[in-house]
Amino acid sequence: MKTAICAMTLLAAIGTGATAAHAASHDLATFIKEQDLDGDGKVSKDEYQRGRDAEFARMDRNRDGVLSHDEYVGDYSERLERELAQRPESERAEERTRQMRQADVRFGVLDSDKSGGITQAEFAATGWGMFLRHDTNHDGFVSAQDVPAKDDA
Repeated sequence: MKTAICAMTLLAAIGTGATAAHAASHDLATFIKEQDLDGDGKVSKDEYQRGRDAEFARMDRNRDGVLSHDEYVGDYSERLERELAQRPESERAEERTRQMRQADVRFGVLDSDKSGGITQAEFAATGWGMFLRHDTNHDGFVSAQDVPAKDDA
């Protein structure tokens, strides 16, 4: 449990310069927009789990149940490049370097057993930290009824 809490704290800390390429968005409105699979304006625990499972399956290109460094960082790089294409050329190189450095750090944090790969359980543990961070009224849903965390404002 301590490992999961430390991992969630580190992920939140390195995510303060978050881009749209992050898997679990740090601000409430974007989290709901990205994770609300049925369009009802809120994200249930079940809905979030289904989304995370689908995300893991999409990234696990060789279907071995473990995200290698290449799979995790490669997937992030592809999403980052789509986002960077919308920015001025002068901003791209520095942002790419910074974000890819963070992706390497995140991989190391998510690989909590230091096996060289991220299992579905490791991937899920940190995702739930983000869900719980946004569910400020503790009703089991993330919605506009939840007060954004201080750093969301």
